Amino acid sequence: MCKKYLIFFITILLIGLATAQLETFGTFKQNQAIRISQVCSDATYINISSVSYPNSSVAVSGIEMTSAGNGEVYYDFNSATALGRYDVRGISDGCENTFAFYFDVTPSGFYWTTGFYILILILSVGIIILGYYVQDAWVVVLGSFGLILIGLFILFYGIVNVRDTAYTWGLGIITLMLGTYFGVKGTFENLSVEL
Repeated sequence: MCKKYLIFFITILLIGLATAQLETFGTFKQNQAIRISQVCSDATYINISSVSYPNSSVAVSGIEMTSAGNGEVYYDFNSATALGRYDVRGISDGCENTFAFYFDVTPSGFYWTTGFYILILILSVGIIILGYYVQDAWVVVLGSFGLILIGLFILFYGIVNVRDTAYTWGLGIITLMLGTYFGVKGTFENLSVEL
């Protein structure tokens, strides 16, 4: 029995080593310049072999990086128009001789904004339901502000996992209009009660 566990853990370890992934350079906003930099004090040159778009086509290749001093070199990449993962490969005559990493491009420059949207959406709907349950129109209006906020965030910054602009705008406008509807309805209900 103990040998089975040992073989299982060794197999998991070997699979983990065999599927090692590239390091990430970060997440950046769409349509903004991205400074790709490397630091190697004993290299006389560091070049980018290629930067690949998310669909694996080559964005740029054979680029000489510019020295910034103290062993740092950089290249300003200005073609981050597509959303997704960009792979960067390069070569030098020092340090590790080759390098490879990736960076992500999202509409907002943030990753996992979907979780934030879902959290605020659940809280807003919960507050609206609570407002109807306690029959307080101002609580419904308060919940509608959350829906309006999420609608505006979706319109301005998009949704990371949704790559189609039409869906992103559609979801943003629907959320914004639902928030506006509940806000206006709650306000008129409160005004009619007070009159």
